[in-house]
Amino acid sequence: MTAIETPSRSTLETSPEKLRPFLEGLAARVAGGANWMVRKKTVCDLLLGLDAFFALPEAERQALLVGGGAAEDGGDGGGGPVDFRDVLPLYVGAILEGLNEKVISGSEQAAIYLLSIHPEHQKAAEEWMLSDPRHGKAVRKLMRSDRRYRQLMERMNDHWRTINGPMA
Repeated sequence: MTAIETPSRSTLETSPEKLRPFLEGLAARVAGGANWMVRKKTVCDLLLGLDAFFALPEAERQALLVGGGAAEDGGDGGGGPVDFRDVLPLYVGAILEGLNEKVISGSEQAAIYLLSIHPEHQKAAEEWMLSDPRHGKAVRKLMRSDRRYRQLMERMNDHWRTINGPMA
């Protein structure tokens, strides 16, 4: 098990007031999972669904928001970010903050923590992976074999490339 430091800057606390209940709701849905296999699937499904929602044309998104009672407005106070993929790490970070976990103890959990905007989450996941060669191998296997996780990583790759330059 590897300890998870509390993020130095809270995504939940600094998010717009209108977005906070939505983020807390996402965290509550993830927390409802019996274990990290279920939680990983829930995180991936929720975020892939939000990505698909924001890929819709503006008029279709607005029609769903007004008619279908979908999640507020995605958190920007307007029609949604130009590319939701740019904010996926923020959403992952907010969900993980809402879980308020103290340790990383499995590959599914570490894989999700790697996707967070918070360096503290990423560091804990990396330390867990490095603590035992089997841990790192388990996370790499999950990255290759889990279709949902791989799709989420592909969508986040653009964000990482913008922040860190091309990935090796």
